[in-house]
Amino acid sequence: MSSFSNSSMTSVDEGRYCRCGNEALLKTSWTQLNPGRRFFTCRISKKMGGCDYFLWYEDRHPPQANRVMWGLLKKVNAFDEKLKRAKNIFIVGVVATGLLMFGIWKLKPNCL
Repeated sequence: MSSFSNSSMTSVDEGRYCRCGNEALLKTSWTQLNPGRRFFTCRISKKMGGCDYFLWYEDRHPPQANRVMWGLLKKVNAFDEKLKRAKNIFIVGVVATGLLMFGIWKLKPNCL
């Protein structure tokens, strides 16, 4: 199974500022507990000198909505993995066919 990203960046909400004085960044959580739930955070990572500002943008989703979103996210990620494998198999097939055709062409006697 593929791994899931914990959050994704969305946009800046004007008027929200973190403890550093920067405009807060609106992100989306993709954890199993809070899939699709948005939150504000410092736009500068803590490792780069940012603060630990955190504020939920919206109320918690109902448990049923969380289960549905998480299930759909798992299905989408599984489909993406299958698509990635299919693309790799296709590329290998094209390269193998090209090499085979080149080998046949090289072995073919010159008929003039």
